[in-house]
Amino acid sequence: MIHYTISMPAPHTHRFHIRVEVDGIVGGTLDLALPVWTPGSYLMREFARHVQAFQANAGNQALPWHKVDKTTWRVATNDATTISATYEVYAYDLTVRTSHLDDTHGYFNPATICLFVPDRGTETHHVQIDPPSGWRVTTGLRPGTQPNSFVTYDYDELVDSPFECGIHQLLTFEVEGVPHEIAIWGHGNYEAARIVTDTKRIVEVARALFDGPLPYERYVFIVLLADGLYGGLEHRNSVTNLLDRWTFRPERSYERFLKLTAHEYYHVWNVKRIRPAPLGPFDYRHENYTRQLWVAEGITSYYDNLILVRAGLMSAERYLERLADDILNLESQPGRTIQTLAASSFDTWIKFYRPDENTANSSISYYLKGSLVALLLDMAIRAQTAGARSLDDVMRYLFTQVYGGADQQPFYASAAFAEDGGLLAAVEAVAGEAGGLYRDLLLRYVESTEALAYSAGLATVGVQMAWGYKAEPAAGTLPATIGWRLKAEHGRTKVAVVLSAGPAEQAGIYAGDELIALNGFRVDEEKLRARLLEQAPGDIVEVSLFRGERLIQTRVILAVAPYDTLRLIPDPEANIPQQQAYRQWLRLP
Repeated sequence: MIHYTISMPAPHTHRFHIRVEVDGIVGGTLDLALPVWTPGSYLMREFARHVQAFQANAGNQALPWHKVDKTTWRVATNDATTISATYEVYAYDLTVRTSHLDDTHGYFNPATICLFVPDRGTETHHVQIDPPSGWRVTTGLRPGTQPNSFVTYDYDELVDSPFECGIHQLLTFEVEGVPHEIAIWGHGNYEAARIVTDTKRIVEVARALFDGPLPYERYVFIVLLADGLYGGLEHRNSVTNLLDRWTFRPERSYERFLKLTAHEYYHVWNVKRIRPAPLGPFDYRHENYTRQLWVAEGITSYYDNLILVRAGLMSAERYLERLADDILNLESQPGRTIQTLAASSFDTWIKFYRPDENTANSSISYYLKGSLVALLLDMAIRAQTAGARSLDDVMRYLFTQVYGGADQQPFYASAAFAEDGGLLAAVEAVAGEAGGLYRDLLLRYVESTEALAYSAGLATVGVQMAWGYKAEPAAGTLPATIGWRLKAEHGRTKVAVVLSAGPAEQAGIYAGDELIALNGFRVDEEKLRARLLEQAPGDIVEVSLFRGERLIQTRVILAVAPYDTLRLIPDPEANIPQQQAYRQWLRLP
């Protein structure tokens, strides 16, 4: 038995108190370790730094212990077969990946507070929560025999099951007789009835995508509302979503809630069940590398907005606007010519969660580019099979044929697709080899930095692309650019990013420089845009900046500005197959 008791005797101190009891011990030492990361968030977060007041005992006898590495405590057993360890974990980091305890609630990911026995992760683990009086406990785990007790098949399941403890609002609904709960912590401008209705619709449409029963017995949405925060983390039968408390109005803002809900919920199938081989079982003390995170997150990012359209929660016109924004965003990143999609996935441990002023120049997001590659793969399948097959069918195939379509125990006992060639094999099993068409597409778009052929792909569904500029310059000229991105900081206008190979870089401008003037006249970002409309590519302008306390004046040769608007427009002259493909794609009547 491995048994945890987790209590919160003084929530205002932000410290969880944990007792872990381990029996059946053989040998002179027992190792207890804490994960350094949590699945779904691929960064070494070093949770052990928050552990304090560690003690180990056998009955009433204190046992000696020492740290053997940054995250492992080694206890001398003194021949005891049952040992308990007590410790505290400071928890005051409100994100979906960490834990947060105050006088209003206790939220935690078990990876951040539950020590594990490295060679006994496959055993049943029991959890007893001792919350403050009046608090309820919500989690996706199966209940045990006592109030606020829970049982897991193994440590992997425990790590995958966040807890929300407090006086949160609890909403419920059912889909196909399966219960769903929405636990909402924090105040905000949401309407409970609308959240239930729209979340239920998302569940129904996502389930329909996989054309089968829901793959769980119960599901929990944990929704945390705070100020200015955003994020989500998927789990097999639960999710944590963190949003700004005022997200729910107006409608364009409410889209963020809907998109996040659809994205994380789609992970029920993609990632938590359909997964590349390296994504489970996990090594919780080291990085777990895969070049397929673009499948996990990119394909999910492709489907989140599609689910909203198919659910009637977003118009087709608005969907095309959002898709255009994604294309424009990727095309504005010089890093798209530097880093491949596979490399972006592999290097997430050192890049994705640590952006800096050079990120746009050196890398791309596997969420963003992955979603657009998923779009083009979907379009290629639809075009090659005359609409008989799509990416929907590939994902269903992966779920039923590779995963098996039903949960197995231990937690990661089910099959996963091969790291190399697994997705391609599924595509070709569904849509045929097509003379190597799909193999070529994945090689070009995943393994190289070749430009994405959006126009050809979107022509499958009769959608045209119209590039343009937000502000038109004087007649007969093209817009000019300095080749940087600016930001407002404490009332000052500063250079946030110097785009590689652009005029600003060539003129020796640095990220962090403060913009003062253009051609001798003071400007901020808004005034600069207006003054640049009076210039033309090839013109030379004098830029005045402060670099620290030093005034810098440099001459910049302006370049042609890249497009900053894109519209995706259904072709009014699209033929009947294109019109049919468009309606089928978006599930329009």
